[in-house]
Amino acid sequence: MTKSEFLKVYNSYPPNGWTKFVYKYFSKETLQKDTWLKKIFIGVLIGLFAFGFIVTAITNGEARRLIGLPTMTYGIILAILVIGCFIGAMMNKWRIKKIAKKLGITLAKYNEYVELYFG
Repeated sequence: MTKSEFLKVYNSYPPNGWTKFVYKYFSKETLQKDTWLKKIFIGVLIGLFAFGFIVTAITNGEARRLIGLPTMTYGIILAILVIGCFIGAMMNKWRIKKIAKKLGITLAKYNEYVELYFG
């Protein structure tokens, strides 16, 4: 298969906005200039966890009521982050399957072409 044949089909199934967002800001290959959002999420989660841990460790039962809101906030943020990234990855997987099906090749062969043409 030539590069132009592959790219014609590949470009006919572009990633959607959510997939682009997830891979731009939360993937392992995130560019240094785009790490700011990931760092904010990590900072907020570490701060909430540290607050809950410290309050639990140094207070008695009555003061532990303070950890309810930060714990729920931590859980909600983490769930949104994990579910959002999972959805973005699944959307990309479905897109790749459509491309491979349209080309009449397996996913392994698709990955070979991607490595060959995009390096």
